[in-house]
Amino acid sequence: MFFLYMGAFPPYADQIPFHINNLLGIEGFLEPNDEKSFEGFWEKLSHGYYLVLDTENSWYLGRRYRVHSCWQHLCKVEASRIKFLHVLRGCDDVIKDQRRLCAHYNSLFGFKQVYDSIKSDCASTVRSLLCVGPYHPYPIPIVAMGFKLLRVLYALGVRFYHIPIEILKLVCLRYLSLKCNGELPPSISNLFHLQFLIIHPHMYIKKLGVQSYMPVQIWDMQELEHLEIIGRDLPTPNTDDATLNKLISLLGVSANSCTREVLKRIPNLKELRIDVELKPYDDDGDERNPLSCLGYISQLQNLVELGYWVKNPEIKYECNTIPLSMFPSSLKVLGLSGLGGYPWNYMNDIGLLLPNLEILMLCEYAFRGPEWDITPGSFLKLIELQIDDTDLVRWRPQRGSFPKLRRLSMWHCYKLQQLDWPYDHSWIEIIHLRDCNPLAVACANELKDKFSFDLFVESSF
Repeated sequence: MFFLYMGAFPPYADQIPFHINNLLGIEGFLEPNDEKSFEGFWEKLSHGYYLVLDTENSWYLGRRYRVHSCWQHLCKVEASRIKFLHVLRGCDDVIKDQRRLCAHYNSLFGFKQVYDSIKSDCASTVRSLLCVGPYHPYPIPIVAMGFKLLRVLYALGVRFYHIPIEILKLVCLRYLSLKCNGELPPSISNLFHLQFLIIHPHMYIKKLGVQSYMPVQIWDMQELEHLEIIGRDLPTPNTDDATLNKLISLLGVSANSCTREVLKRIPNLKELRIDVELKPYDDDGDERNPLSCLGYISQLQNLVELGYWVKNPEIKYECNTIPLSMFPSSLKVLGLSGLGGYPWNYMNDIGLLLPNLEILMLCEYAFRGPEWDITPGSFLKLIELQIDDTDLVRWRPQRGSFPKLRRLSMWHCYKLQQLDWPYDHSWIEIIHLRDCNPLAVACANELKDKFSFDLFVESSF
């Protein structure tokens, strides 16, 4: 059935497997949170059935897939025929008794003819509503059509001014994603079956002295596994026994969600992404240090992926010491962006503390300085390294560092001139340079002649 499920997505639009994997897991077509199952699924679709085309732009951004137009049409027609999934194509295209309803043009749900037809013919049978068309910046009444048994509502492409009361009555929901700047009401906890909650803002608006939090009732939603709340934070629970033991992913929160009291209530967290926005009117103090108050992250013993992304970073010439205690040794994936000017030797210290690290992303002046001399014996399991937007001039791995490195990407490193390479790194597979100094490209070509890896060079100039 997952083969037919791909008919839901537009044929010429790149899709992010992460979101589709979650939907397939909720629908029961893949084992939830089973990475091997997900990888095998995409491998089968792209190389077995040729149902999707691999449009990967870079390895570190993750893969992007595009449904092949021929297969997409076949899947769409067959899925509609057996009442598995129907893609709306016009105002008179509503078919009775469909289990899954999808629109490649989200504005269709705003037409009264469509609204009335769905409410009378489909609302009682639809279990999944997928709004996968281009972003629609105005509210449409997609949840006012009487979907009493809806389990999946994928509506990141639709804007809401506030959370509709109709959504809070969908007690069968297991997956909810939408865009909304309004505060979430306490009654969100009525969705006690919800496993995936994804709330993105329509616009990033910060008010002076105001911090946006989820309602404290979020701690009553015991089935939550994935919480993606861009621009919002988890509140401190008001009871001693409040926990979210099933929560595996927490994305889009700030350092305010990383207190001891909050983190000890989510002990099984595997993925954490912290978004920090430095505002121009902030006073000097702890808030100006982007890594302040993060030492408690180390108590997450199951944490595998950690991302720390600073928006509007400041480039400083003097920085406080990095709290090394924030990096638990269990980490396999680490992304740092916009830290503001820590010297490269701090990255060496981090590498020695993380023996299991496999993927490392350093973006937008996460570290600064003309040279990075990598300490021998560090990054022993690292497979992928990406460095983006830095003033690095010379990258110098010492013998005994990066013994398993397969892929290296350098993007927007305009000053980069030299890539030193010890003789025992001949197993490198890919070097990807984008908008780098021509001297770095010449150096990479020399290394290619010695070690026979794939070299990709891109320039936007």
